[in-house]
Amino acid sequence: MIVRLLKERLGYSGFFSLRRLTVEHELFGGGMSVPLEREVLERSDVAAAVLYDPVLDKFVMVEQFRAGAYAAGVDPWLPDIVAGRIETGQSPMETIVREIKEESGLTPLAVEPIGSYLTAPHLSSERVHLFIARVDASQAVGTHGVSSEGEDIRPLVIDRAEALRLMQTQTLSLWAGLALGRMVSRIGPEAAP
Repeated sequence: MIVRLLKERLGYSGFFSLRRLTVEHELFGGGMSVPLEREVLERSDVAAAVLYDPVLDKFVMVEQFRAGAYAAGVDPWLPDIVAGRIETGQSPMETIVREIKEESGLTPLAVEPIGSYLTAPHLSSERVHLFIARVDASQAVGTHGVSSEGEDIRPLVIDRAEALRLMQTQTLSLWAGLALGRMVSRIGPEAAP
């Protein structure tokens, strides 16, 4: 399938960039579309991880203020998974190991990729690289984050049943819902004996 970029301009540049594209694309039934104008949010890709302690059968999530949740009228301190922007020259794996330490204070015992996903392809070029990280949840204490980035993050240790309840009763980030769902499908919904 063919896409032709007819025009492109930068609409905004700050914490993210907003590009306005004029494109036409090949149609499934043949021919080309009319010129379409679309805005696309751009930032660097993200690495994110669900933290799990198989010995204690507990998840470690994090809580921090989220402006988007606030703007949506949702409690802005929602439980979430560890995540961070991939810096130039860093791999997704290097990024997530750094972010786990920065946001939870934990050192991952093992990290395994889940997959890579476009978070909102209808409006953003952002891709998230999801991971499962094995941790020692008993070490999750204190508050963390990078103060120069305005981060004030606390770890939240929850058991499997509570993670399931969160998935069913609370608004979560897309990443958190996807990662928790993948973990529950892997380890099962029942609590360990």
